[in-house]
Amino acid sequence: MTDNPPRVGRRPAAILLASIVVVLLGAAPASAHSGLDRSEPPNGGEIAVGRSSLTLWFSEPISAEASTFNLHTVDGVRAAVTVLISEADGGGFVELETGPLSKATYLLDWAVLSIDDGHPARGSMLFGVGASPVVAPSGGDNLPETQGLLLRWLDLFALMLAIGALAVSGRVLGSMGVAGKAPLQRARYLGALAAAAVVVTGAITPFLRVPHGGTSRRAWFDTTWATLTGTPWGRLWTAREIALVVLTVVLWSRATRRKDSGGRIRVAFVALVAAVGLESLAGHAAALPRQSGLAAFASASHLVAAGVWAGGLTVLAVCLIPVMRHDRDSRGPILASAWRSFSPMAAVATAVLLATGLYESGRHLPDLNSVFSTIYGGAVAGKVILVAVALLLAGFNTLLINPGLAAPVGRILRRPVGWAPVSLHRFTTVVAAEAVILVVAVGAAALLTSVPTSREVETAARETTVHSDNVDGLFITFEEVPAGADESRLIVRTRSTDKPERGPISGVSVLLAGPSGTTTNVSLNSIEPGRYETETARLIPGSWQASVAVQRDNVPEALTQVQWTVPAAIPEGARPLEVATTGLAILLLAAVASAVWLVRRRREHPTLTDQLVHEKTGRQR
Repeated sequence: MTDNPPRVGRRPAAILLASIVVVLLGAAPASAHSGLDRSEPPNGGEIAVGRSSLTLWFSEPISAEASTFNLHTVDGVRAAVTVLISEADGGGFVELETGPLSKATYLLDWAVLSIDDGHPARGSMLFGVGASPVVAPSGGDNLPETQGLLLRWLDLFALMLAIGALAVSGRVLGSMGVAGKAPLQRARYLGALAAAAVVVTGAITPFLRVPHGGTSRRAWFDTTWATLTGTPWGRLWTAREIALVVLTVVLWSRATRRKDSGGRIRVAFVALVAAVGLESLAGHAAALPRQSGLAAFASASHLVAAGVWAGGLTVLAVCLIPVMRHDRDSRGPILASAWRSFSPMAAVATAVLLATGLYESGRHLPDLNSVFSTIYGGAVAGKVILVAVALLLAGFNTLLINPGLAAPVGRILRRPVGWAPVSLHRFTTVVAAEAVILVVAVGAAALLTSVPTSREVETAARETTVHSDNVDGLFITFEEVPAGADESRLIVRTRSTDKPERGPISGVSVLLAGPSGTTTNVSLNSIEPGRYETETARLIPGSWQASVAVQRDNVPEALTQVQWTVPAAIPEGARPLEVATTGLAILLLAAVASAVWLVRRRREHPTLTDQLVHEKTGRQR
């Protein structure tokens, strides 16, 4: 009598679908990585000797408890700073106060944690005091710290193992009958241990996301706790941990008890879906400005598909390859049962993986150039190459265990009857190589989820042109920068080039002339000595001219003319790469759905040829 695990019927499938909807569409989406939008002084800029204030603007609100700012000269001399963090224009606003700065080149090392998505960001801003710096380091697209990257790799790999163990411990290993009892038990233990490992890596992750250099252990723990309880990302991550604990308990219960039950399987599926859904909501997918729910669903589906293929293959390799190598007579029956049962499951999972990967790449890559110019794009390219090699090896194995597919391929290649691309004694080697390549691909996925996406880097790195002029003893700079979706910020900085100064500045105004021919005169507010700002309606695309007037007491006003072009904003839905990848993803999913429907239809309504082949096979047995 065959000891097959219970099949999951329609009711568990409905619970699974409902869980996906609740988790992915019922929670608020997270925001993007918090990058440094701009600073005063700008990165690579210069300020006067004696300056005692610095200002930074971040793209997203940041946590005051989990963000650090260290100011020092390039020679390593530190300067004490007082930090005030607030929210302005939907982003983070940081004011730093320090003692009067002496002539030197300074570095401001910053490490911040987004309040919304819990993603850390770090960088350096270099500026000169009384002299121009030589270089300006970028504070945008940087590699994550090694320990954080390794932890993320372990977290993803263990989660995929848990998914794979749950996927193959049903029909796949159950198809082996009595011979599959020992591998089935090992697979269940492996799944439970993998789920426990994800719980551990998930518990450590928040501590590595919070900057802790130079702080006490007590302050580090307090900051991590405040991040977990006081930010949307922290609450999502805590809920993920709870779901994983439930999954671990259920999988361990399955592994240690002789009799399995459908109830435990249903609970395991619901806990797994919740954990994967919360994982996607805490990541890149839900950070997009539109259709974040669909992107989160695609991200969750991508992770589940990767778990079924890569995780399932690894579990089967660990549980079956030792048996196949020590007992050669078992190779044929194992190929005919477990591996052949896993083949269609892996094929569907691979197609879903490719389709969702295409969709996600189009959403997170602005264009093909970003593949070569950003860390995220390079990681995508590396992952694609690794998956392509794994698919090639998987194709060889599929033709070996499915002679019906190998026969037409052999005729096309003009091979003899019974040809297979891989010999039976090489099968285990090729499977092991495929599993190793997929494990390395998980490392590329860990890098993808640990750095800002190319689209986020593009948004954070948008540049503005600073216009400067020397007029009547004043060095004047003018800059126009976007300030949200509906506003622009005008910034004027002044510095006297005459000693002594001709007179104190009493006001600054700007006369704007747009492409439509209309003019607008605006007055700027003094933010600090030598810096003036105001906000106006978002400037429309086209050529603009500004007449900057600086008024001084008892001195004629200083005038300078500035001309620049405001570029047209690219609509979020008009990215050609996104349109192309989304279309390919839809076509691939449609093809897979059609193939699955045709196979099921042939099983339910076999043709005369199928019946004859089945009868012939039965007589041979």
